[in-house]
Amino acid sequence: MKTIGTGGIEAPQVVAVVGLGLIGASLCRALREKLPDMGIVGITRTARTAERAMDDGVCDLAGTTPDLLRHVDVVVLCTPVVEMPRWLEHCKAYDDIVVTDCGSTKRWIVDRARELFDAERFLGGHPMAGREQSGYDAAEATLFDGCSWVFTPTDGKQLERFKPWVDCVEVVGANVEVMQPAEHDQAVAWISHLPFALSAALMRTAATAPGWDRARVLAAGGFRDMVRLAGGDPAMYASIVETNGTALLDAITTLAQELERMAATLKRPDAAEAYFRTARQLRAAWLAEREEAKRPVR
Repeated sequence: MKTIGTGGIEAPQVVAVVGLGLIGASLCRALREKLPDMGIVGITRTARTAERAMDDGVCDLAGTTPDLLRHVDVVVLCTPVVEMPRWLEHCKAYDDIVVTDCGSTKRWIVDRARELFDAERFLGGHPMAGREQSGYDAAEATLFDGCSWVFTPTDGKQLERFKPWVDCVEVVGANVEVMQPAEHDQAVAWISHLPFALSAALMRTAATAPGWDRARVLAAGGFRDMVRLAGGDPAMYASIVETNGTALLDAITTLAQELERMAATLKRPDAAEAYFRTARQLRAAWLAEREEAKRPVR
């Protein structure tokens, strides 16, 4: 990996970001702001988005074809996970580049990368950042401020080879976490994938309820916040289900059991109050723990 001294670190000279949606375009904006000497190449599905990225100064070069990978040092895949294998195939043609990703699931894509590359050429990654809006227009340079950025090495040499890129991740504001791919997928099934599934289920259920015509007029901030994730990218959610479905189904099954326990408490007001009090205490303890660790939840 060729590097340049910039921003107090040795950073890759040229980074290609494949996929200029919310995560990819936000990454380009953050790199442009924090590491202005770095060359940034954007690859996207539409020529219009590529033109905008160049006009906005987000990328030095942008287009829609894989030949743009020819002269880069690091490739960051920011497409839905199921679209990544074909880009891994394109990257395989260039021996000097290393590849990482920003996918929401890790074991599936890490396994496919290991079939194509030497172990140290691919490092799984996942920034725990996002919002309900998607696409190029939703991008923000500050999206990664304070977020956890997980890396999932499977070989002892990966983090060493990717150190210039890991340093870049910290420069754009993220906190680096390291774990195994399967460990990551189990964890995010509960705190990322289950919430968007529940948000979608709540929106669908409420919108087909007999009283929806009245309820839709009365709904306010609480309902809006609960269904916020239902506004996310359906293609990304479908990709997550395809590549981490077992862990998500396990989480849904466990939650269904918890809903049954909650329903049983509703027959007795004292039991219901105790149930909700415990939930509030658990939430407060979690938030306090994050504050004490100087990693507040944004």
